[in-house]
Amino acid sequence: MDAIKTGSFIGTLRREQGLTQQQLAEQLLVSDKAVSKWETGRGLPDIGNLERLAQALGTSVAELLHGERIAKPMGAADADTLITDGLALARQFLQQRTLGNILLGFLAGLVVVTLVVVHLTSPHAMAYDEGLIRIDELGDGQLIARAREDAAGITVERVADPDAPSRTWLFVSCYQTLWDQMCGERSESIALLGPGEQIDRIYYYPGIGGDELLFPDDSFPDEGVVTLPRLVYNYWIVLGAALSAAGLTAYLLLRKKRYAEKVLKAALLPVCLTVSILAVLAGRYGRIYDAAFYLSGILLLTIALYALLLVIHDRIKAAKHR
Repeated sequence: MDAIKTGSFIGTLRREQGLTQQQLAEQLLVSDKAVSKWETGRGLPDIGNLERLAQALGTSVAELLHGERIAKPMGAADADTLITDGLALARQFLQQRTLGNILLGFLAGLVVVTLVVVHLTSPHAMAYDEGLIRIDELGDGQLIARAREDAAGITVERVADPDAPSRTWLFVSCYQTLWDQMCGERSESIALLGPGEQIDRIYYYPGIGGDELLFPDDSFPDEGVVTLPRLVYNYWIVLGAALSAAGLTAYLLLRKKRYAEKVLKAALLPVCLTVSILAVLAGRYGRIYDAAFYLSGILLLTIALYALLLVIHDRIKAAKHR
């Protein structure tokens, strides 16, 4: 198959039909740069576009492969060449499609595996309850935080006391990971907090309704400071709902045009995101907010729902064409 000859033939037929490269590209759902490459012989249309290209140009697939009009019955040698060219083009298309699917599958698998690892190993904070953590003082005056066995670790955040800059407030919290729970690993967690004389107050963060004062036991009369509202929930929901509305609106406006199916597939993504957000928040209602744990869970659920909807969409499409 002569790319220069076929490209020149495509250009001639396009001009005979009174089409610009952009108009022809829109009919075939390709870019005008692709059409330009075909006509200059720098590339050939893939086998999936040949039939539609022939219809748009008022010719046949055989003539496109031959690169010129076929005015009389072809001889055996010419027919054999035409068939060989068609098979070569089909092999090239299948190789490109296979390589693209392998690469796409590898990248998708890498993303999913990364999200799974992040989700399983992300520390999510444990709500405070009696016996979860205690503060002990060592013989040298150092304070330590000791958590019970079901805690995978302890996090510590230091804030200067606004009334006494030389002293410190500590906010400690215990966390778990799904990986530790699945493996059944249990070990007592201990964190060194520092010299007792330099620490003003130690809170457990986050608590239910407010931070729990752990140290000192009786010198501070109130129940600690109230935690900030977790407004990110609302932001997630608003973002997902807004994207869903925009995608579905675009689909409804374009449903009679050639790009409707692509718009629909794009619109399904924010819909899946919104459903995943609501599902994860409902499943974790009343629990402590943990950004990495929640976000990885939402993305994993979004991918699963989107893949399921694409399969359903393809099944429905195939059923309609039967």
